[in-house]
Amino acid sequence: MSDSVKLQDELVDAVAAPADPGRRKFLGSAATLAAAAVGAPAFLAACDSNPVSAREDERATTGDARLSLGGGKDPGVTLHLMIANTLGAASDVKIPALEKGYNTTYLQRVIVDSDRTGTGLATVLKKLYTFPDKSTAQVLVQDSRGRAWPGRNIYKRTDLVYAMKDALATNPLTYGVWKKSLNAGSAVVAITRSHVVQFQDSVASDVWGNHNDLISRGLCDVFNTGVSGYPLASTIMQTGRTC
Repeated sequence: MSDSVKLQDELVDAVAAPADPGRRKFLGSAATLAAAAVGAPAFLAACDSNPVSAREDERATTGDARLSLGGGKDPGVTLHLMIANTLGAASDVKIPALEKGYNTTYLQRVIVDSDRTGTGLATVLKKLYTFPDKSTAQVLVQDSRGRAWPGRNIYKRTDLVYAMKDALATNPLTYGVWKKSLNAGSAVVAITRSHVVQFQDSVASDVWGNHNDLISRGLCDVFNTGVSGYPLASTIMQTGRTC
């Protein structure tokens, strides 16, 4: 069995999208071709929390961000840079400058004109952050005309798997969704490259003042912890690497 076939076996199959946007599925051709280059995968846990510990939507979207996002004199700026360096890698996703919020300290818009990507992101992304300094940030997924994309109706696990696949389908830092995400009791797990997110931050991750994080940890920061009782997680796929 070739490495590309083994890798494809670990990802949820790509199939034709049904008409209902709540059940759309990932085309995945570019991701499959990119994934073939890394060889047989090893799956490595990359989130702080236990991915099989489900939480409800409300708790997930209002909980504190991970410490690396909450650090610094201006945690909203750290959040902006994390979103720009993760979601902003996609060709159809634009991350504009951080704004002053209406009912929150900050407002971060995520602009996308594709309904597949837009509704997918609106489903899986956190909508509200509360930082240790008590400042807050809203994340709003919208199109370029200012229309907010609705989150999808999640009736069963497969609905969320397809939403995650669509949310990341155009992102070159990701491969797709782990096939085991379809199994009862499993988190819905995005598979990413071992790419490192790096940007300047006032609370340094190293002596040079750089914020360094694997893309999978960055996505854990911006994903909901769970949707409709199904937990979300992100992990890297790379041969010969350990956490």
